[in-house]
Amino acid sequence: MIRISSNIRIKNNCVKFFFLHLLIVTPFLSSSQQPQVYNQFFMNPYIYNPAYAGVEGHTAFFVTYRDQWTNIESAPKLADFSFHVPLKGGLALGGAAFNISQGLLNTSAAKATAAYLINIDKTHFFRVGMSLGYGVNSVNLDELADAAGDPAIAGFLDQSSFVLGDFGVTYHFGHFNIGAALPNLFSYNPITQTESISPEFSPTDNILLKMNYRGHITDDFAIEPHLIYRYSNVLPDQYEAVLIAHLYHIVWVGASYRQDANIIGLVGAKIKEKIGIGFSYELGNSSVSSQLGPTLEVTLGYHLGSKKEHAEHVSSFIKSHRLSAEERAKQAELDRQKNLAALQESRPPEETADEEDEFGTVVSNSTLANPEGKEAETPTEIVDNWKPQEDQPQLTRTNQFGEEERGIKLVNPTVGGDDKNVVISWIAVGAAGLLALSDDGHMERELPDGTKEIGVKYEKTNPDGTTENVIKWDKALSESQAAIIIENPNFTEEEQEQVAKSDPELTQDFRTEEELATSDDYVTVKRGNHILELPDGNFVIAGAFDDFQHAEDYSDKLFQAGFQDAIVGYSSARGYYYVVVYQSGNIQQARARRDAFRKNPELSNAWVLQVTE
Repeated sequence: MIRISSNIRIKNNCVKFFFLHLLIVTPFLSSSQQPQVYNQFFMNPYIYNPAYAGVEGHTAFFVTYRDQWTNIESAPKLADFSFHVPLKGGLALGGAAFNISQGLLNTSAAKATAAYLINIDKTHFFRVGMSLGYGVNSVNLDELADAAGDPAIAGFLDQSSFVLGDFGVTYHFGHFNIGAALPNLFSYNPITQTESISPEFSPTDNILLKMNYRGHITDDFAIEPHLIYRYSNVLPDQYEAVLIAHLYHIVWVGASYRQDANIIGLVGAKIKEKIGIGFSYELGNSSVSSQLGPTLEVTLGYHLGSKKEHAEHVSSFIKSHRLSAEERAKQAELDRQKNLAALQESRPPEETADEEDEFGTVVSNSTLANPEGKEAETPTEIVDNWKPQEDQPQLTRTNQFGEEERGIKLVNPTVGGDDKNVVISWIAVGAAGLLALSDDGHMERELPDGTKEIGVKYEKTNPDGTTENVIKWDKALSESQAAIIIENPNFTEEEQEQVAKSDPELTQDFRTEEELATSDDYVTVKRGNHILELPDGNFVIAGAFDDFQHAEDYSDKLFQAGFQDAIVGYSSARGYYYVVVYQSGNIQQARARRDAFRKNPELSNAWVLQVTE
């Protein structure tokens, strides 16, 4: 505490000196040791911990105004502005500026922040952030002209500057967040730089620990508790607890209790998940609240533009609506389909007629080949191991155009076990007289999804008597898969594709994803041995993919959009990577959740997969 010389005649300014001492000097000497407190930190946790920069997934702006102890004329008033934005590669930038006016003392400062997101496994995330800044203190004693010559007061008249900084780390799992921050990396005295009154300092004199979780009770109601512990080497430690209720994700109400500071009322509203405005009313410690008056705080938050596509993890107070998350999931799926369509349009059509490959052979593609229009690798070898099966069974079917087709079964005896050693090649009955199976070698190629295709070579006789080679690409099958197709030759092409993907030892249900999306039933399969095999249980499926990366990308988008249960798993029985949005040990619960998802047009194709041992 600074002593004011006794030989000063304060006259009518004695009250101002009292508040100068009580409301300016004492609080700000402690403020160099104890960081500023905000009642609505939950709207923008970046103000407490720089690691939260970029967590909104948007370019986000926040403004706070705080009027403390409104019954006191010279009580502190705070204005704070901050922004932060996620960049590509896990980086994020932020910045903040504030001004505190407290009687005759004015403090202004600004800082810049850099943060980095560490993606552990698409579910667990760490953030780390650090800020550096610069500030200026100034004291205006013009109204106390009689005291201007006092040595104890003269030291206040000079402007002083200081460096400020903070550091923080956070951990995120779904809607659970926990973090620790060092709010003061540097020491400064906001009144004077005089060394005689500068206390001992360490960056660990103040440590702030914060934890929170958002739980959705229903689509329209969520609760969000926050806990804070402030450790101080100068002042007493302090606990704070906050409970927020999101009502229809349009308004929120809540209350907080800060140790030795009584209960604080909280209320706010959100507009289209882009704007949030909150208000807090703090009565303060009951023993002095009637003299000091309440503390009022208003915070405004704004999301600029759309969510950044490169934002790997998002945790936003403004965007808390589960249904909106589903809408964003729909947009993610539409974007995926749009990108896939653009990719297909950029390539020559797979099923355009008769192209010549590098061997001078006319190539035709089976409709079973290359689902989703993926570009297959160029055939790398011609093999002569594929031979027609002796005692060839009579295979016929009607294709999707109503044409009769004849099937030819080829086997590769050099492939052991029940691996892909069979191919069934279908040709129109009318063309059978023009096409003869070649005996000088067939082709093999591998698609990007890891499946193998066999190019069955035919010799075509033209009307002028000349001949040319035609390659018909079909997927390689196991003996058990081929047996199912032979037994069910009139399976649709989609059903045959499902058979080609499935393991008949693990399932006898070969319904397509489209059929399952319109069924109230569920599919039961046995568990396989894939490294990502889904365990025993009941799973609501949002999407099926041939390759892991596409499934992982879609799962990431769902997770970032708010579907915190989204995971990727594999089913050997059906041969797909699945994006799961819900799982339960109870089949009825899974079916009920599927029905709830289907009410949203964006997830109307959800279906249930049951996995057993």
